[in-house]
Amino acid sequence: MVCPTLGRAPGAVPPPQLLERLLKAGMDYETRREQVAQAHRAGVTIVSGTDGGINPVKPHGILPLAIADLVSGGVSPADALATATSVAAEACGLGARKGHVRAGYDADPIVVDNDPLTDMRALQSLTTTILAGKPPAPPA
Repeated sequence: MVCPTLGRAPGAVPPPQLLERLLKAGMDYETRREQVAQAHRAGVTIVSGTDGGINPVKPHGILPLAIADLVSGGVSPADALATATSVAAEACGLGARKGHVRAGYDADPIVVDNDPLTDMRALQSLTTTILAGKPPAPPA
């Protein structure tokens, strides 16, 4: 199982010392996305994570970008979404009660404006999150 920690702030560049090491290893961002997709096709279990908050390149809230990076590297949209839902729940030992929208499962579904299976940008247009089975309370 691999968590490649993709996703980065738009236009962000890693710190110079990290960028130098990555380029020396032949690991530019495009290559890295493609390598992760290749690992996925070879049967490696990929779980989405971001290292969000560790520096300006990796701010909190970039999980949608990490999922989109998987797709741009060659992972199908459905498989990329699963890396952040059912596959992630399994990886955490919670697959028997989380990671799916099913009767008897805990779920905090999100509502987006468009279909993320055809447009990954939809994940960045979150309109509602249902927490513990309840929609958010209206503003006071």
